[in-house]
Amino acid sequence: MSKKIAPLLFIIFLFILISCSNDVKRIPFPEEIISKIDRGLVFFSVDELNYLSWRKLPNDASEYTIWRKALSSENSKIEQVGKTKKTFYHDTKISIKKDYAYYVSTDAEPDHNLFQAKYPNSVIYNDHNALSFNLGGDYKQAQIVTGDLTGDGELEIIVAHTNMIAVDPTEKAWMKSTDKFTVSTFTFDGKPLWNFDLGWGIEAGPFYAPIVAWDIDADGKSEVILKTNKSDDPKNYDTEFLTILNGETGKIKSETRWPTPVSDDYNSNSRNYIAVAHLDGKNVSIIVGRGTYKAQIIVSYDNELVKEWDRIIGTDIKPKFENRYLMKIWRKISNDKSRSSHSLPIADVDENGTEEILWGEHAITADGIDLWEVEDKAPYLGHPDIVYAADIIPELPGKEIYYCREGWMEERENIGMLLVDKYGETIWSNWGYTHVDGGWAARVIPGSDEWQMFAYDVKKKDWKPGVRTFINPSQIFMNSKGEVISNPDSSWIRSFTVDWEGDGIKELCTEAGVLKRYNDEVLADFGEGVYWGGDLFGDHREELVVAPRDGKLYIVFNTSELKSEPKITRLADRQYKNDLSRTAMQFNVIPTESGYIPKLNN
Repeated sequence: MSKKIAPLLFIIFLFILISCSNDVKRIPFPEEIISKIDRGLVFFSVDELNYLSWRKLPNDASEYTIWRKALSSENSKIEQVGKTKKTFYHDTKISIKKDYAYYVSTDAEPDHNLFQAKYPNSVIYNDHNALSFNLGGDYKQAQIVTGDLTGDGELEIIVAHTNMIAVDPTEKAWMKSTDKFTVSTFTFDGKPLWNFDLGWGIEAGPFYAPIVAWDIDADGKSEVILKTNKSDDPKNYDTEFLTILNGETGKIKSETRWPTPVSDDYNSNSRNYIAVAHLDGKNVSIIVGRGTYKAQIIVSYDNELVKEWDRIIGTDIKPKFENRYLMKIWRKISNDKSRSSHSLPIADVDENGTEEILWGEHAITADGIDLWEVEDKAPYLGHPDIVYAADIIPELPGKEIYYCREGWMEERENIGMLLVDKYGETIWSNWGYTHVDGGWAARVIPGSDEWQMFAYDVKKKDWKPGVRTFINPSQIFMNSKGEVISNPDSSWIRSFTVDWEGDGIKELCTEAGVLKRYNDEVLADFGEGVYWGGDLFGDHREELVVAPRDGKLYIVFNTSELKSEPKITRLADRQYKNDLSRTAMQFNVIPTESGYIPKLNN
């Protein structure tokens, strides 16, 4: 063999070896990994009536049958209560002084093993029915996410809580953590499952401790995906891990190193992200990000934590050394100055069956490649605080993405709000603001077929540990064309939207916990600590998750008569379920339907 051919063969052999090492067993992603969604029946006594509410599943017939049995004896007779085409029912034919169990189905006969009794953790919270979860001690902050940890078709509750106000990595607001995060999990009926101590290596703030719940191995049970640190030093980046916990037991299933920082900026490096995506439309990819303001790194792993690709975005790249030698690594490195956001939305923006990663103003596809980047079309040195993907303009194909850009040092010319189409092309923009810190997009005006958008602009922030005060904020409320409708009062700041009444027109929940309509008509006052809203059980109305720092967590729901037609549970929607998986991370996530609902096989 010639001396010239031998090195060539070795290179070919090495290439084949590397290629084969990445050929790991992939578990096909079933139809949106919604292999099982239970009926979600809730049963409570309300105003001398037994109230029932349940989910409409994608393959349901149009009519439901309700059965009832008394729990006073083992041989209680099962009675057919009635039939309805709605997804709620008031049983007026019995005394609420007795205990009963119910079963609701489209089947001809009841399943004797699936009768549902009243929930033992049901309480009245601020004059509304709620489920209650006891965290076992005082807490000052909580990050809450849901997932089916046990495989029974119901959502369990995952809460990262600590008895310390939130640490923010901003220099003016940072303080040393005086308490650790504990991750506590509960079944739907309030029973504790397991606890996991995150230790002193994770600072007590939402930017440091992202948590996602998702079924990554298609066994019908969600894993809990989080960031951990094996040391007690939060700045020991060599001991940080991406960790996968068994959802039922809380035991570690697998883990790999968390991405090391690619800049020397503590504030930016402390912003951490996790999401799941299906970049090929079938297989689970676990997306991990680090950094916001300077250089950022984003990494994609498969469901067995084998790296698929990584990418560095931004400037001020920190070189990687190993044994004092500069290592050449194969990475996609962009030289632009665009940055990430405070969330990591996942959406099928072009509706081709594969999901994209919305990293700041990038829409990233498989292999870490940009589908498009807004910065190319509207140059900008900052980052968007809000990234919101939805079918905002139905007559346009694909999703529209609503951005709220922050600022400070940049020219105000390109700071404000903009809406782009599935190609990243600007539909409209509204510039000239200072620092657009938050906002949302939703249908909130009754009788209107179009969406509306809200944003608030901040002239200055007063930073103190645990306190962020806005100086001279202004509020902007727009239609889907970007035209300003009004300038609402300051109660809209940090608000989010929720479909409390189930009619598709969303209500506003303010930072103070006031639930009101667009015209300021107050529906309820839940007090401070309302985190987010989502369709977690019962009919398609959205519930509110409340953490009022009293040692407990509450999920409050609406037991009024549902006047709208039954709607398939939002949990069956592709994007909505993904949004719900990321509610324990940094800024509020407002779950949004994609409009894509598959048929189920259960």
